[in-house]
Amino acid sequence: MDLELSNQVAGVVSGALALAGAVVAVHRHRRDRDRRGWWSALHPVWRREADAGIVHPHRFGGYVKPLSEVYVPRRVVPRLNAAGDGVDVADLLTGAGNVLLIGEPGSGKTALIRYESARSAQRWLAGRGRRRRCPPGPVLVSLPAAALVHQPLPAALAEAYPREGAPLDVEQPPAPGRQWLVCVDGVDAVADPDERAVVLNRLATLARSPGPAAAPRPWRVLVTTRHLAEDELAVLSAGYPAYHLAHFTDADVALLAARWFPDDATARRFLDWTHAQRITGPVHNPLTATVAVLVWEGGQAGAAPPPGPAALLDEFVRALLRGGRESLDAACEALLRCPPEGESIAAWLAARHTELVEVAATAAVAGNDPVAAVVDWSAAHAPAPPARALPGWPTHVRRILLATDLFRADRRTLVSVWPSLVEYLAAGPLARDWRPDEWVTLMNTRSTRFVALQAISRAAVAPAFLRDRLAEPAGAIAAGHLLAGHAGTGGAGEADAPSFRADVLAALLAHWAGGAGGPAGRDAARECFALLMTLAADRAHRDLLHDLAADPRRPGDVRRAAALFFAVRRRDARRP
Repeated sequence: MDLELSNQVAGVVSGALALAGAVVAVHRHRRDRDRRGWWSALHPVWRREADAGIVHPHRFGGYVKPLSEVYVPRRVVPRLNAAGDGVDVADLLTGAGNVLLIGEPGSGKTALIRYESARSAQRWLAGRGRRRRCPPGPVLVSLPAAALVHQPLPAALAEAYPREGAPLDVEQPPAPGRQWLVCVDGVDAVADPDERAVVLNRLATLARSPGPAAAPRPWRVLVTTRHLAEDELAVLSAGYPAYHLAHFTDADVALLAARWFPDDATARRFLDWTHAQRITGPVHNPLTATVAVLVWEGGQAGAAPPPGPAALLDEFVRALLRGGRESLDAACEALLRCPPEGESIAAWLAARHTELVEVAATAAVAGNDPVAAVVDWSAAHAPAPPARALPGWPTHVRRILLATDLFRADRRTLVSVWPSLVEYLAAGPLARDWRPDEWVTLMNTRSTRFVALQAISRAAVAPAFLRDRLAEPAGAIAAGHLLAGHAGTGGAGEADAPSFRADVLAALLAHWAGGAGGPAGRDAARECFALLMTLAADRAHRDLLHDLAADPRRPGDVRRAAALFFAVRRRDARRP
């Protein structure tokens, strides 16, 4: 009996163990199946983002460190409550709700998205699908704002992230218990106002539309843009808390140098050089800082460029054009083999490399096809149309532009690699033939504003001519954009003078409070207010505005407007 009982107990125990093993096996199978589902689906997405984020867009004649090695973490300040030191961008990525991130040209909006997307992808890949090892926060995917002109966000993402099997579906959570963070980059890059309005309205609809069965949608949206008009910002105001991307500090510039250069001594020499070149203010702009590093690194053995940020960018662009000269020379050689007109066209083209790229840049800024613009320009100005002498002339133009590293191939056309550099080139004609009235018009047109900023810098024109125009809304708005374009970076010459800045702020206050001259000027009044809000994100401008409110030398309407501005600003900052 004892033996029989022992056998029965052993059978029960072995059966229990077998059942437990089966339960564990089923659990592991389900876990692995679930993991294979979302992990396998997203693995190609993460691999793509991780690979794209480490490549720096410019070679500048040699090896450039990956973006992941030189990137400096960024901070932002709330647009309606800019007091304090701001918050880390990482907090916005892992937080709740949508975000609107506003940055000046060259402030690093696209680099931020590329870097954070790559870093997030690398962390997810390291987790290997095990939930305990997965990073906190959402799954990042990115999309140029132009992709939303003709289709809604889910369809645009499905097209941007083609996969075998089912397309990317942001209507479903990316992983158990996680959200998508869709980074929509460059609303301002949509040049056509009507198309930009479509994009803004699509984004606004996303913020207020629930998911199926009134459930919260499994996504958040982070939108980046340059400064927009107040009526455009108002479209997103309800669902997208707005932040300004902060400039580099001196410590940030030092960190960039430390990460870029091989040792502290080299980094120190670079920082000393920025002082000698009088660009310690301008290098607070990340684009200018990167260009400064590349110019200094590439030109240590040669003559240093003249001091100033305009000369710095000029040296950088000249180096890019030198690096891409072979494609132009190849086109000239092909033309020489096409008598009888080819020889004269080749001689004409060989002397116009910069002008050719400026034509392409001007077209790109306006949202047009750079290749088609160059083909039309060459047909109108060359001794004979190159397309008539050389078969495949548009293909040669495409190669010439790609060789500069200023453009990259898109599915339909060429697009800017760094829009700020392309706008710098587009500013060349105005800088050489300065026309103040045209400059004011360009400055007050969103798509050409940075072209105007670059033109006044390249032409070395003092902004004193704007003082006589501050009484008119257009002149005050142009001056306000000039301040906003140089806020916190220095390098604006007379525009950095506190007296000039105070006069511009006073003019903006007066036009805002006065409705910019009546009902017809309401749009101008709103633009003045938007500029005041943008400028007030900078502590120096806030201090000047406080001074205006208490300065007995200022007209009463200006002092009252300054006090009212801070009251409105505090009220808006308290709104949830």
